[in-house]
Order: sequence, then structure tokens, then C-alpha cells
Amino acid sequence: MEKHPILVFIERLPFFREFSEEEKSKLVQASGVFEKFKDGDSIISEGDTGAALFVVLTGTIRIVKSTVASVKEGHISLQEPEVITLAELKAGSIFGEVSLISDRPRNTSALASSAEVVVMKITKEVVENFNLTIQKKFHTQLIQVLVQRLDDMNTKFIKLKSGLQKG
Repeated sequence: MEKHPILVFIERLPFFREFSEEEKSKLVQASGVFEKFKDGDSIISEGDTGAALFVVLTGTIRIVKSTVASVKEGHISLQEPEVITLAELKAGSIFGEVSLISDRPRNTSALASSAEVVVMKITKEVVENFNLTIQKKFHTQLIQVLVQRLDDMNTKFIKLKSGLQKG
């Protein structure tokens, strides 16, 4: 029997490395977990609520943050907010994990930046419908992603701070 093409793909992703073949199959067979987007489509928007994380299966995604000019209370700004690209994500990348864990509003937006983007959307409900073994593996992998992101941010902060002190 031939494997589901998405199953073949996720077997190569570090996030799913600790999952058994059967556990990966259950995840791929969960209903409503795959979504398609085209270039410029918004996948998530800054300020929205949404308890889901996303795994990029195909295409590229831009993670962007909007900067708003500071204005005094009761005043408005005619200045357009600047949109800053924080990251370009490719197949295998994960985003949206903070809102999944915290139920806090999204602090960035994610935009499809290639002709076709396919993501796997994993909500709290999807995770909670799995047995405790799969849930534990999922949470362990999620913690590893967060630790790596924290490490990366610390490195960037140190480089930035060092550059400012020299300049």
C-alpha cells in the first residue's frame, strides 16, 4: 500500500521525528488540518485570536509585524504603519505556537509569499482528540521549538547590543 504523500513529507520534518508511523498517520487523517493559500493571502493576522499552530508543507511564508507611530492620547497619526518582515519560512517551519499555548492574540501576521502555500493547521482541539502519548510527544516537540526560538532571539539580541555599543 502506498503512503499518503503528506505522510511521506512530514516523516522528514524534525518536529514529527519522535512520532511513530501510526501516530503520524492519525495526525494526517485528522479532518480539516490542511489549508491552501496563494501569494499575498493572509494566514494569520496580528491581533487576531486563534489557538492553532501551523506547519508549512509547501511554499514560503513571510512573518511580518506592523509598527504604529506613537501618538498622544486623543490624537491620530497620518503616518502609515510600517510593515517589517521578521522571517521567511519555508517547508518544515512551524509558526503560531505562542497563541496555541497561551490563547493570547497573535503578535505577528503570516502571509503566503509564493504561488501556492499548503499548511497543516493544528488546533488545541486536534491535539486534545489524540491519546495522551501523542499529546505528550506534541508538547515535548513544541517546547523544543520554543527553546530554539528563545536561543535564536538571545543570539540576535546579543549581536544587536554588541553592534550598538561599538557604533
